[in-house]
Amino acid sequence: MSGPTSTDGQPLGERGLRTRQRILESVAACIEAQGLRGLRLADVAEEVGFSPPAFYQYFNDLDEAILALCEEVGHLIPSFPAMEDGGEGDQQRSESTRDFVARFFEYWDEHRAVLWARNAALIAGDDRFQDVRNETFTPVLDNLRADIAAAQRDGRVDRSVSARSLGAALTVMLDRIAMLSPELLERWGTESEDDIVGALAYIFDRVLGIPQVGSSSKPVRADRARPPKKRSRA
Repeated sequence: MSGPTSTDGQPLGERGLRTRQRILESVAACIEAQGLRGLRLADVAEEVGFSPPAFYQYFNDLDEAILALCEEVGHLIPSFPAMEDGGEGDQQRSESTRDFVARFFEYWDEHRAVLWARNAALIAGDDRFQDVRNETFTPVLDNLRADIAAAQRDGRVDRSVSARSLGAALTVMLDRIAMLSPELLERWGTESEDDIVGALAYIFDRVLGIPQVGSSSKPVRADRARPPKKRSRA
């Protein structure tokens, strides 16, 4: 796989790679300090220590630099442990799920400014950022889908719902709530981030067919997954 290049397509040497990385770190710092709307090329250049025109040797515009930064941060997303990785019991599996949710919140807390910028761009309709988000979540979604499908085969999860749709719903919910967790704490009366993590882990366990400790884990029959039809009276 080829590495980063200059804007004229030339491979970057070691010095160029270091400068490019400094630009990305500066963009992240400026978004953190000033917000996405307050981001200016002059501030990025000052942070790095070069003149603004030198920026264009590495990126065509600020959006391209933000996109590269989002790709870099996307590679740091926590991995979701696939069921076949450990062969764990229900309690251990539930603990693994909660650990994943907690690590995902830590990931958001560490890279909040960049991830917020990514989500803001895709909400605005920029397909490039949607593609980055999709690539970021693909490994998580694949493992979730595999675990849900396995639970459906075992009769622990309703087969009438697509495993891919359930996995997609979980990832979107997780990302959105992690994004808005400060607001949930400030405005919605949630006691702590740990409470939010616990609530999400509970939902993950239900969708994955992991029973609560001490509860029965009877298989879900397809004919009992939906409410019975009402009979019309003659």
